[in-house]
Amino acid sequence: MTERLRLSILALLSAFCCLPVENLSANDEPASAAAVTHFEKAIRPVLVTRCLKCHGDRKQEGGLRLDSRAAVLKGGESGPAIIPGQASQSLLLAAIQYRDLEMPPKNRLSDMQVRAFERWIASGAVWPQSSGTLRASLSPLTDADRRWWAFLPLRDSAVPEPDDADRRRHPIDRFIDAVLHRKGLSPGPIADKTTLVRRLYFDLIGVPPTPEEIDAFVADASPQAWESLIDRLLDDPRYGEHWARFWLDLVRFSESDGWNQDAFRSHIWRYRDYVVRSFNQDKPYDDFVRQQLAGDEMDRSNPENLEAVGFLRLGVYEYNQRDARGHWNDIMNEMTDVVADVFLGMGVACARCHDHKFDPILQTDYFQLRAFFEPVIWRDDLHSATAAERETHARQHAHWLQATSGVRSEIDTLLEPYHARKWKSTVEKFPLDIQACFRKPQAQRTSWEQQMAYLVNRQFYEEGGGPLKSLNKQDQKKHAELLKQLGAFDDQKTPALPRVMTVTDFGGRIAPTRIPDGESAVEVDPAFLTVLSADGSSSPAIDPLASSSGRRTALADWIGRSDNALTMRVIVNRIWQAHFGRGLVATPNDFGKKGQRPTHPELLDWLAARFIEQGLTFKPLHRLILTSEVWKRSVQHARSDAYRLLDPADALLWRSRIRRLRAEQIRDAMLSVSGELSNKVGGPSVPAKTPRRALYVKSFRNAPDAMLYAFDVAKGLKSVAGRNNTTTPTQSLLMINGDYVLARSRAMAKRLEAGNRPLPDALRYGFRLAWGRVPDAMELQRGLEFVSAGDPAPDQLHERLVDFCHVLLNANEFLYLD
Repeated sequence: MTERLRLSILALLSAFCCLPVENLSANDEPASAAAVTHFEKAIRPVLVTRCLKCHGDRKQEGGLRLDSRAAVLKGGESGPAIIPGQASQSLLLAAIQYRDLEMPPKNRLSDMQVRAFERWIASGAVWPQSSGTLRASLSPLTDADRRWWAFLPLRDSAVPEPDDADRRRHPIDRFIDAVLHRKGLSPGPIADKTTLVRRLYFDLIGVPPTPEEIDAFVADASPQAWESLIDRLLDDPRYGEHWARFWLDLVRFSESDGWNQDAFRSHIWRYRDYVVRSFNQDKPYDDFVRQQLAGDEMDRSNPENLEAVGFLRLGVYEYNQRDARGHWNDIMNEMTDVVADVFLGMGVACARCHDHKFDPILQTDYFQLRAFFEPVIWRDDLHSATAAERETHARQHAHWLQATSGVRSEIDTLLEPYHARKWKSTVEKFPLDIQACFRKPQAQRTSWEQQMAYLVNRQFYEEGGGPLKSLNKQDQKKHAELLKQLGAFDDQKTPALPRVMTVTDFGGRIAPTRIPDGESAVEVDPAFLTVLSADGSSSPAIDPLASSSGRRTALADWIGRSDNALTMRVIVNRIWQAHFGRGLVATPNDFGKKGQRPTHPELLDWLAARFIEQGLTFKPLHRLILTSEVWKRSVQHARSDAYRLLDPADALLWRSRIRRLRAEQIRDAMLSVSGELSNKVGGPSVPAKTPRRALYVKSFRNAPDAMLYAFDVAKGLKSVAGRNNTTTPTQSLLMINGDYVLARSRAMAKRLEAGNRPLPDALRYGFRLAWGRVPDAMELQRGLEFVSAGDPAPDQLHERLVDFCHVLLNANEFLYLD
């Protein structure tokens, strides 16, 4: 096996097994992905939590250590602990089966765990090098923990000297090409202008350029033509609509509850529109973070702040869950997990039960991070309105209240027995301690008790159709009559203020945050990750506010600080990933030890430094990336066959990657080329058949739009940093037979027929709309032969034109970007 082929195989294994290539030495035989997964999921956790206390680095009963493969093979006073491939003769298996020694001496392993060890030993006792020596506890953290590349301070790396005389070359090109030069690779050519303009439109605003826009750019010979086009698209409102989508994937945005009933959240669209506005306004990243984590702790006279903190309302809610304690615990855990995923690029969920298996994240860290959210309560009674608007509404509404007091009193009297029965029925379905929380006066509750009462209260209104479903016929008739009387005063009624799904902190006593199942149930205060605290002290200075704890403001300020190297690297890598299809760190939600190291660490830090210099705003970063030759490179390369062996993932950027359009881009592009796409920005979501951008289509977690789902749209159940990119028969069937695509083909055909163009011109225009380029002579000739063969009648000609458009929309040139 040649060294080049060996490296290619290792790179492929790295991609599938999440094992960094550098962890495999030249003499190692790569373990199978299944064996590695089995060790990490079934063996390592048991060794760490059940064995290392007595057989680790601090204590070795019987001379036995079980914290490395070498130590396990060496064994202790009784001999080797395992014999790889011979489970029945291995002392370790005999001990955990209680056939000889009985280990662990208390609380023996489950039958499933014992079988997992038997399988592990029998299959060769794979122990990935990336796992190294296990530690029973990460505390105290070591210098090596703190020296992990992602935690180190940013280095404003010097731009490499060019390998030619042209010192005007773009800094990004110089970073990328310096690596190519060291690897013996040469960059490919720049793509042609027609290809670039189509690529840029999809990259910045998510829809294709019109033929007229392509012509205008191609004809512009000015030196600043490219920069001018970039600036124009960055100022286009469609920029915010397109780039909001990548953020909504990260924060698991959806408009439904998620399980069981999967009810539609009719007001959460305000959060979506907040994200769109933020990108269009080029809001600094630290402000963007602060509003989403702690908008309610900011100026509430600005309704945008309450809309932004809807981020903390995006988790799953179960409308009929009686286990309120467990339900809220899941909500809080998910809130903690997604904050770490989105802002820190680190999965922390493993640290809920024990110190993280791979990364220097303590179990204490997890619950200290969760403690920032301990006082949070969900609010459905607040409005997206300024203080002046709320005051005006209250004043005007008072007149209606006074005029309708009599009829409303009658309604209340009629409904009171039904409400009482429903309250009794609802509350009694919960455990007794939760019932006690609900019955306790709010002023006496802790934040946790208020959260429990909230969950009970929601079920009163949502489960079983609410209290009015049980009205008898006589009372139904009376209720209808009273509502009619109430309606007579509608001319005096002020329109309701717009509601918003948001959160605030509880105003009373904050319940303590405890590590569950801890030996002493230690209470923890809010604190940042220990490994990211240079002085070892992670406790923040929290300034309580008049109406809130101030905890989340402290967290947001720390995340958004420009000297927080981890968070700066994470967000810059996300922007790079969105432009290139792959980040400089290929695992954008995992900057830890199971993630991949950056391919160009100096460039990543240099970009982060520029991001900070430019005020933490995104548009200058877009301009910087898009003006590089690296972004403009062609997908074609004269030596691509040879280079793919050295760089199968195209990670070194010697050429551009071919990328399929995202689900929303496919749908929006069809509407765009058919001439149907509405340019309306913002507002409540719409049914899928409405000709608006996919961003505004109602999104349900359990029943997403079939077209978008087929092309891998994120479902909103978890943070998605990079979507799957599948190729399935369902996609082909939807594109060929789906009603939606056929309807767009018909609309496109009508567009080609408009203006009475000669048939060749109409077909040329169709090619340009769908593919962004002029057809060659053979393509045009085949199109003409298909549409006009046999001198068809007008109706037949139209149907053939529809089929022609259908073919264009099914072609790879429509679905993929060069």
